[in-house]
Amino acid sequence: MAAVICGSGSWAMVRLFLRAATADSLEKLAWVVLSAFVTGASIWCTHFVAMLGYEPGLPIGFDPVLTIVSLLVAMTGSGIGFLIATSKRPSAPAIGGAVVGLSIVVMHYTGMLAYRVQGIVSWDRSFLAASIFISCVLSAASLHAALRVGDEHVRPHLATFLFFLSIIGLHFTGMTAFRVSPMLIDGSYSDPEALNALAFAVACVGSFIVGSGFASSFIDTKARATASDALANMSNGLTMLSSSGLVTLVNERVHALFHLGKDELRIGMTLESYIAAIGRRAGWDSERVRRVLDNHQTWMRSITPTRLEHHFDDGTILAVACQPVARGGAILTYEDVTEARNGQKTIAHMAFHDALTGLKNRRMFAQSMEDLLSQGRVTMLMIDLDRFKSVNDRLGHAVGDELLRHVTARISTLLQPSEQAFRLGGDELAVLVSAPRERAIALAQDITTSIAIPFEINPHVVAIGCSIGIAAAEPGDDTSIVQQKADLALYAAKNGGRNRFETYRDGMLEDEANKRLLEQDLSEALDADQLELWYQPLYSLPGRTLTGFEALLRWRHPQRGIVSPAEFIPIAESSGMITSIGAWVIDAACRQAALWPDHVYMSINVSAIQLRSAALVSQLAQTLTKHCVSPKRIEIEITETAMVENSAQIALTLTSLRALGVRIAMDDFGTGYSSLAHLRAFKVDRIKIDRSFIAASTSDPGAAAIIRAVVSMARELNIDTTAEGIEQESQLQNLLELGCGTAQGYLLGRPLVCDEADAIARTQMQLRLRLAPN
Repeated sequence: MAAVICGSGSWAMVRLFLRAATADSLEKLAWVVLSAFVTGASIWCTHFVAMLGYEPGLPIGFDPVLTIVSLLVAMTGSGIGFLIATSKRPSAPAIGGAVVGLSIVVMHYTGMLAYRVQGIVSWDRSFLAASIFISCVLSAASLHAALRVGDEHVRPHLATFLFFLSIIGLHFTGMTAFRVSPMLIDGSYSDPEALNALAFAVACVGSFIVGSGFASSFIDTKARATASDALANMSNGLTMLSSSGLVTLVNERVHALFHLGKDELRIGMTLESYIAAIGRRAGWDSERVRRVLDNHQTWMRSITPTRLEHHFDDGTILAVACQPVARGGAILTYEDVTEARNGQKTIAHMAFHDALTGLKNRRMFAQSMEDLLSQGRVTMLMIDLDRFKSVNDRLGHAVGDELLRHVTARISTLLQPSEQAFRLGGDELAVLVSAPRERAIALAQDITTSIAIPFEINPHVVAIGCSIGIAAAEPGDDTSIVQQKADLALYAAKNGGRNRFETYRDGMLEDEANKRLLEQDLSEALDADQLELWYQPLYSLPGRTLTGFEALLRWRHPQRGIVSPAEFIPIAESSGMITSIGAWVIDAACRQAALWPDHVYMSINVSAIQLRSAALVSQLAQTLTKHCVSPKRIEIEITETAMVENSAQIALTLTSLRALGVRIAMDDFGTGYSSLAHLRAFKVDRIKIDRSFIAASTSDPGAAAIIRAVVSMARELNIDTTAEGIEQESQLQNLLELGCGTAQGYLLGRPLVCDEADAIARTQMQLRLRLAPN
């Protein structure tokens, strides 16, 4: 029974001691107290039961006070020893174990002093010393083995065996030193049967105490097992390392994250083996494995947590955290953040890239431009697709989107690795080049050539082109300046005929600034009464009789003086002010026409933008009514180029004007294209032969032949003709010979202000009255 109590007590002591060694603060103290209580009780019970089993052949008894003192000595000494053994010093377990062994010695010999036998007691000092040595050494070895020696699975068993030997060794060696010489001594001695009953009772109490220790250890182990289950099934991987670098816990998630089998990671393996197992599955070489191992060892020595993300070759991204533990070792946690990081990459890509083409967007353009400007050299190509809007209108936006993808694919194949393409919006693209200007020009040539090749977008074949503006950054330029320069160069390319490129030239920016100032002044010109109409007389041939006036718009700027329409009309058209200016021109011209004779007509120039507006017809009708002017006295002049743009809408407007009774004249005839088709489609009343043919007619037989053909064709179609820009008498004589109906030019009369035109009109009226029959 003593051996059973000793063995079970040793087993319980070791496990309680190990739990105390891993605890901190008050929890550690509680486990030390429990360990001391169980250890002292098991040692005392072992000694007491064994002493009751000793047969001296004489009556025996026990001193109750010393017996109780021996129990208290065992508990107190064990507690002191455990406190020492659980400190952080390397030799602490051995010193604490020696103190526990010494407490066993004191308890044993105190208990022996309480032993009363009817005889003379003597001791063999050699065995006495040996018993003390055995107890202290084996106890010290037991606690040292429990914390410092061998594999963590072997330690508890080795420590239990050594502690068992320390108790047994002390008892048998000490009892060997014990000698009894029989002698009748007066005193009260126990009844043997009562002592047997006492032994049984002590054994039961001792078993209960030891069992309590086992129960405490079991409950704690069960709680740990529950926590282990939770760790095993958590979504994050977790590995616990001891202070000596051994794996003490690894959950199932770690196996899944690293694709490792059950036998590849195990409790008790070294950190080096752990990293090597992961490295084999990840395909790391030995150098990388060594580097990762060194990193882990550095993290474990740190006093602060380490957090980082590791990117594996298969695309997996793990967030790794290493939390050092105060008593040594560390806790490693792993979280699979692959999906989250890929999602973040997708969001970031969407934020900085165009969803349709995959090119970088306007936000990325600004950032890239800033980066290149900081490096000192960047050239921008601003690309605009020609006729892209018509593709969307005719074939639909789905075809337009696919066309954009094809366009960007072609451009991307032409770029060098250091060059970047962007979609700024709609069909507006940009390329940034850090190479010299010559490379940008060569690239622009390649792009215009490539985009001019028709695209096959089933079931359509789409032919477009592109215009490109090139601008190189100068010192001091920012992103907006470079982009503005490229825009101006692009505008010049479009005005030059499209499907071409232009490079920014010095002065373009200043010209644009002047235009902006002029636009601002123009917006105030109407309210400031700065606009006025001049009137150039039109004469019928061959009699040179005044037949009408062409209203010509002029702007009398307070600082610039008279501003030519060629300078401000394009600004008015691009800014949208042409509508209000055109309405003022119609009103002023009709008001003036009402003051002139009925046979004098008024020719009014109308822009393509006005023709596209449905309000033009109603506006003109209301103005004619307002000033009581016959529609037959009004002639609307439109350019041939204007007819080409949105011809269906313009044809509808012209038809409405003709229904109103207004005449239609085609200005600049012969300078555009498809003139004969326009004559057929729009049914004009007058053709105005462009001044360029008139100027060349006296020296160029070809120009004279064109005038002759135009006049002859118009006569056959019953269309009136007017020759513009007559400045020489010889030019007029040629027109008289050809039979042209009306003429105007500096030879016949320059544009006149209102008063001068009134004077000519009144003179004409008086002349007609004198010539009229009575």
